[in-house]
Amino acid sequence: MPIHDHEQIDADIDYFATDATGHVLHVASGGGVLPASVAASQTDLLALHQHFLTRPETGVAQLAEGVDTAEVSGAARYARRGLFSFAKTNLHDRADARYQLVARPAVPLLLAELPPELAQLLSRTQLPGSVAALDHLDAAAIA
Repeated sequence: MPIHDHEQIDADIDYFATDATGHVLHVASGGGVLPASVAASQTDLLALHQHFLTRPETGVAQLAEGVDTAEVSGAARYARRGLFSFAKTNLHDRADARYQLVARPAVPLLLAELPPELAQLLSRTQLPGSVAALDHLDAAAIA
């Protein structure tokens, strides 16, 4: 079942992507527009969500400077499991695709480490370039 536009407007939907180098990232949508690959299947998003929340922790989360303390808890949870975690800069502003880094992993998770079926799902949503050095993200670049 797809995630329709009206369901995205007021929701803070956690979604996941990979970058060109195989790193995995978490994005808290904050009412922003989801990439078409994410919005296409609520079932696929749930499978990824469940997997990442049940992965063992691999290290401490390295919090970005100046982040909103309300975002830290969820972001740190994903970063401790190897994901780079971003949150929307201007909540519920659908036209604004800017996201800020909230937490980075001590030990980054790579796409190749995922079960093949989940890696295949995740590889549909990709950020060009590498996420490793980013402090900000333009989610419009995620395809």
